[in-house]
Amino acid sequence: MVKPVRPVLGIALSSSPTHAPNRVSPLAPLLPRSRYRFAGSEAKDLSLPFVRRIEGRTHPHYWQPAEAKDEFEACALGRQYAAHLAQMLKLNRQHSARGLLFRITSDMDFSDRGHHRSLCKCFFNYLEMLLNLGAQQVDLVRHVEAVQRFYLSLDELYAVQRNPRRKKRN
Repeated sequence: MVKPVRPVLGIALSSSPTHAPNRVSPLAPLLPRSRYRFAGSEAKDLSLPFVRRIEGRTHPHYWQPAEAKDEFEACALGRQYAAHLAQMLKLNRQHSARGLLFRITSDMDFSDRGHHRSLCKCFFNYLEMLLNLGAQQVDLVRHVEAVQRFYLSLDELYAVQRNPRRKKRN
């Protein structure tokens, strides 16, 4: 069973009238905006349209896309999936940098050719566009140094907590 895709952020899924005048998107109608606010990270991940549980597996499968009829639909679906992921991360900043994109790519089958390959390609292309938009607003050198200092300080904090100081006996 594949989850239906709910378009987000007002993204139109049909091409411009000059390119494909009779083309109608097979996806659900646009919703005002998807809401991805959850207490636990697993509930958050399972709400994405391409993530679902599979029998015999103890954890969710992070790449179970809907079947696309043609190249155009596969690309539209890939962009929609990327928009869903971006929206979910935008609304749950505390869950970023927790390996979700790694789990998604680990479950992708890159040997599959055809429409599935186009779906993956458009998913990553749209994420690259969003990454470019975000990177333009950040001083990357200062940011990566600050993140590195943050993780070093966490390592130091954990080391201090593991080795508490012993009280001197008099």
